[in-house]
Amino acid sequence: MKAIGIVTGPRKGQVTDRLTESALDGLRDRGASTEKIYFMDLTIKPCRGCSACQRTGRCIIEDDFNAVADKIRDADIVVFSSPTYFSNVTSCAKRFFDRGYSMFKEFRFGPVYPSKKPGKVILITSCHAPFPFSHLLGIVTGSVRAMKAFFNYMHVRIKTLTATGAADFDAKKHAKLLERAYNLGKTI
Repeated sequence: MKAIGIVTGPRKGQVTDRLTESALDGLRDRGASTEKIYFMDLTIKPCRGCSACQRTGRCIIEDDFNAVADKIRDADIVVFSSPTYFSNVTSCAKRFFDRGYSMFKEFRFGPVYPSKKPGKVILITSCHAPFPFSHLLGIVTGSVRAMKAFFNYMHVRIKTLTATGAADFDAKKHAKLLERAYNLGKTI
């Protein structure tokens, strides 16, 4: 079994990164081979809206996008994380979703995903706002909605984990969340 973790936040070692690592730990403990990718280390340019990908089957922009898309297509499980920035995913996550159009075939009733993999996805987000304001004001739910909008087209099984009131990582404060992330990886 192959699993890939994708961290779209710019701060390594912080909440979404640590929760992603914990989920990957759970996956490793059940025998998965894992890899973690940091979008901050990659170049993913904005979509041009040229639709050339619908003719070629791949995005024609030369950067790191196609390599990540290939890894997703090859993985059995994807752990995708983004901190919440102004009620949405990070800008690099959004660029990836826009470019992700190339992973689908456009038909009359919307995009169709031609691959069988991945089969399962864990979505992780965090925000500074404490619960219940994080949800009542739609802060963290905006990120979850954006991530689900992309991965739902793949017809995968999705599990989510949200960390609220989480500005900076604190091992003691976030112990229960780390355990939940681990258990998601162990049981998904």
